[in-house]
Amino acid sequence: MALGSIFNAIVPGRAREGGYREIWRIAYPLIIMSASHTVMQFCDRKFLAMNSTEDVSAALPAGILTFTLFAFFMVTVNFTSALVSQHYGNNDKKACVRSVWNGFYFALFSAFIIIFIVPWIGLAVIDNSMHEPEILRRERLYYIALIPGGAFVCLGAAFSAYFSGQGKTWNIALVNMFSCGLNILLDYLLIFGKLGFPAWGITGAGIATSIANLVSCVIIFVWFICMNQKKYPTRRYRSFDFSYIKKLLSFGSPSGAQVFLDVGAFTVTTFLIGRIDREAMAVTTVALSINMLSFLPLLGLSDATSIVVGQYIGRGKREVAQFIAYRSWVMASLYMILAGAVFICFPEWLIGHFAPVNESGIDFSEVVRLGQLILICAAIFNFFDATKFVFMGALRGAGDTRMVMYICIGCAWGVMVPGVVISIVLLKLSVIHVWVFLTCYLACEAGLIYMRFRSGKWKHIKMIERPAENPMQSSMQDIIVPIE
Repeated sequence: MALGSIFNAIVPGRAREGGYREIWRIAYPLIIMSASHTVMQFCDRKFLAMNSTEDVSAALPAGILTFTLFAFFMVTVNFTSALVSQHYGNNDKKACVRSVWNGFYFALFSAFIIIFIVPWIGLAVIDNSMHEPEILRRERLYYIALIPGGAFVCLGAAFSAYFSGQGKTWNIALVNMFSCGLNILLDYLLIFGKLGFPAWGITGAGIATSIANLVSCVIIFVWFICMNQKKYPTRRYRSFDFSYIKKLLSFGSPSGAQVFLDVGAFTVTTFLIGRIDREAMAVTTVALSINMLSFLPLLGLSDATSIVVGQYIGRGKREVAQFIAYRSWVMASLYMILAGAVFICFPEWLIGHFAPVNESGIDFSEVVRLGQLILICAAIFNFFDATKFVFMGALRGAGDTRMVMYICIGCAWGVMVPGVVISIVLLKLSVIHVWVFLTCYLACEAGLIYMRFRSGKWKHIKMIERPAENPMQSSMQDIIVPIE
């Protein structure tokens, strides 16, 4: 794509199809949903920090380990949304419903693995983490309480895909916002023991998350099956069809493997940081909790990019899909610049929200000192995160998941993990040096993802069959302008 074409893609007013307003219409409910998750996670960490600094130190490694071990299944099931988006763009309602039900059948298998096999793997990792005994004990409690929630997330993801794939993002946003509000309420009740509930501390935080995920799963399922069956026959076409499972495994499992191994590498990194000292683990947890204020909304824009790109590819308009990615990147970059400015200008105020109410064995003044420097790193690597996730979302919508998997896994396990091991285990560097290295690593990974998108090879991938069209029909479709 020439430089002039890139300019045409990002400046307003060049084309109505795939314009900023169309992207924003689908993106903003997902961003609000992600923001609600941000508030939930922030409150969760804040409540834990108020209860005990040891609790918040244990929450990051145990929480990210839990996510790592069910991420493959969740992301693979979530790819149902990409299938639905392309079938929807192709105006095939039956295939949309069949995709959802078969995604759910794969989710049932995934839930069985998560409930009965995954717990033992995670406990073995925690027990061999070489963390301090008290931190390790709390990690085990939090991890066990979170595991059921992972199964419920997978089960609900297939039904959410029906709405998100069609661009009906308000449906899932409302369900998730309710779930997040419930989680915050249950956190308060079960961490501190309010209104007659037991004070379970970090265990209560995990139980609150699992209950909220269960409620979210039930609501989205009921909403799906109660649709107007004349317009949306969601209770029909429920038969098992391995061709849909095969598509999930062929296109979705590379994304699942990529997230599993990518986040797994970050899990190793967080466990290694825990070996530096308590303050290093605490400040990393606090910094990442603050960074979620910018990062999670970015995921909403990435998902929206994937949906809109998939819909236009389903319509056979790949050039419009290309413009969409650049416009989404502009939106994400502007947001990240604003978030970075807040991180740099108000670090003490942000970190101060995590000050413990009770005495703990961690020097919080040292956490504040280190946190100010780490938030500067976060402000920088957030820009590269924006580039990575937007273009990765566009590639996912096109079905180009294998090369993304190779890039992310190669960078994570070939660069990040060895670099962190050398920094912490061999060179005994500080947590600040580790964060500077992570910022440089992320810049390289984002550059490779962009280069893959720039190559245009994703334009030749075929996920669904499009029916043959007569020339008159094709010409008419080309002049139809979507309502923005």
